[in-house]
Amino acid sequence: MKKILMLIFILLALNLGCRGGEVAQEAPVDIDMQPYLTLTEYSKQPLSFSIDEASFTVEPADIGLCYTSGGQRLCDGQVLMDYCNALEVLYTEESEDASISATDSFENPFVVTLSKDGRSLSAKEVFECVINSGTDEVVIGAQRIAPDVTTDSLQQQNSLISTYTTSFDSSTLRKENRVFNITKAAELIDGVVVEPDEVFSINETIGDRNKKNGWKTAGAISGGKYVQEYGGGVCQVSSTLFNAVMMADLKIVERHHHSWPMSYVPIGRDATISTGTKDFRFQNTTEYPVTIRTYVDQSAYSLTICIYGLRSSDYAYIEIESEKTGNVDSLPDEVHLDESLPANTKVVEREGRRGKKSTTYKLYYSESGELLDRVVSHKDTYPSIAAIVYLSPDLYY
Repeated sequence: MKKILMLIFILLALNLGCRGGEVAQEAPVDIDMQPYLTLTEYSKQPLSFSIDEASFTVEPADIGLCYTSGGQRLCDGQVLMDYCNALEVLYTEESEDASISATDSFENPFVVTLSKDGRSLSAKEVFECVINSGTDEVVIGAQRIAPDVTTDSLQQQNSLISTYTTSFDSSTLRKENRVFNITKAAELIDGVVVEPDEVFSINETIGDRNKKNGWKTAGAISGGKYVQEYGGGVCQVSSTLFNAVMMADLKIVERHHHSWPMSYVPIGRDATISTGTKDFRFQNTTEYPVTIRTYVDQSAYSLTICIYGLRSSDYAYIEIESEKTGNVDSLPDEVHLDESLPANTKVVEREGRRGKKSTTYKLYYSESGELLDRVVSHKDTYPSIAAIVYLSPDLYY
């Protein structure tokens, strides 16, 4: 109805222009404008237009059509062209690309604005259709213009590629400050988009772990033993991300294992980070952006990290396996004299640990669950750590 009203307005404007003697000086399309063009076998009924889903009628005289005494219809080419130009403007619409934005919901991480097809109507084609139809009916189809970014393509480019969950449900791992640091680090990387060929750095993303930046002290490994440090616990975030990145088959640029295997991931699947030194970095080796989403469930004491992007057509999903492959020779204790200790006193400053070796694999599966390939991802050697012991004089000598 709106389009018909608009056409009436256009027609009135054209009629006023004809009565006032004002004629458009040029048309946007190149047509040989003859003062009069002969049309054959028209009745004197209104001309019926059908353009896509719209139908309407037009009085011939309103668009420059008239009749001779012999019953033939004649056309004022310029007036008809002006009308066809008006139809072109009315029925030409730009296409609209789909767009996507992140949400606060882990279950529904994205909102997609749907794409919309555009259409194009050629004034020249309408003009030629009118003068060549030979009937009272003019049926025209506008050309479809596809958007550059469709809803389907955008959804495919933001599919769930991988997800990995670790638990901190133990008396040591779920201490208040440690959970605070895990949550803070997870929130800082949540929603980060890594463009094609871009390298993501967790140290750059979450910043230095210190009091000034709002981090809290919690257990961390330093010098081969547990100490209290600002940001303690963030390695569980980097380790969880490391597993999600391996399952997304992205390129690991930098990764370091801990001094010994961690309880929250299998051996060979941890990634330690340290302010200003050790980092975890990966590169987006796909042709489309990838997005990191995180979720900390403080009631279930779990951390989940997901990677979204374009799924590979070579496989359906990846699983990670790792195994201990051997031990490293133990180191003798480092024994020191402490003359300040009472008699018969032994103080262990650092526990000794025997090193371990491991191999981690990537397993590629088809949609039906068929194993397509099993490849070595990396091998690790966790070094042996010597115990540091202080003895009172009576025990030392």
